Amino acid sequence: MTKDDFIMPFAGAPLDHDEEGRTMEALNGHLQNKDCEAVLFMDGRPAVNEQGQLWKIHPNELKGTNVAEPAPVFLGLNGKTPVFAFSLADDQAVIPKEAFQEMRMIAGRMPADDLAIAGRGRALFQWFHHHPFCSACGTKNTVMNGGLYSHCDNCNRDHFPRVNPVAIMLILRGDHCLLGRSAGWPDGAFSALAGFVSPGESIEEACIRETQEEVGIDVRNVKYVFSQPWPFPSQLMIGLTCETEQTDFTVNTNELEKAQWFTKDEVKAVFAKQSEVFLRPPRFTIAHQLLRHWISK
Repeated sequence: MTKDDFIMPFAGAPLDHDEEGRTMEALNGHLQNKDCEAVLFMDGRPAVNEQGQLWKIHPNELKGTNVAEPAPVFLGLNGKTPVFAFSLADDQAVIPKEAFQEMRMIAGRMPADDLAIAGRGRALFQWFHHHPFCSACGTKNTVMNGGLYSHCDNCNRDHFPRVNPVAIMLILRGDHCLLGRSAGWPDGAFSALAGFVSPGESIEEACIRETQEEVGIDVRNVKYVFSQPWPFPSQLMIGLTCETEQTDFTVNTNELEKAQWFTKDEVKAVFAKQSEVFLRPPRFTIAHQLLRHWISK
């Protein structure tokens, strides 16, 4: 696998965010467009049909429905089709409640475009739901430009949806990689180590620091591989590889439950479903894609 022959899960949304065309007049026009599509959420769960596709309706079908703030959120243009997201209250009666599914449970079977659109919608709703007030003065914010940002009328500050950068690294020693697991994960589940980038450090420095903190290993030759938008709640996963000559490691039990070296052949066997030496990370995760990228080289 190369960096160019697949679409990273949650990336590749076919949307033009149309950041320069979000006037009130334009948004109202989009909502009345006969081809306009509304995707629906409830408590961060997207509505999908039996095939795992996003359940799409025209916004006019939501008239009289109890819609939660903020609404509507303009996700962008899919070609010429406006796409909005609505967060519905529990007492809605537009579509069956069982259509609203936890995204982690259905991400593996959603079409790539739908997954990316749903990820954008979920991340935006989560941010607006958790940041309704101005962080400077505490006044209730006003959502602007169809969900592009929020504004405080009291102190005239703009607040933009935040994306948190995370370094996620595949630690390599020759034909071995080091994976870890957190307490509470399913039995046998292992993944690449990861940690948030702290203020004042580069992605490479975050990789080096987190590796030292979690398993006591010094790494070098940090290389960027690819990135992934991750809507749980809103992160940018920055996929890396790094190298070490150390065999021994010390698990920081405040961070991990266990870590273990695996050979490339062991990882290949797991991905070929010929071994259960560990539980393969789900396909929609960047950890899965980092491992697949490594064993394909």
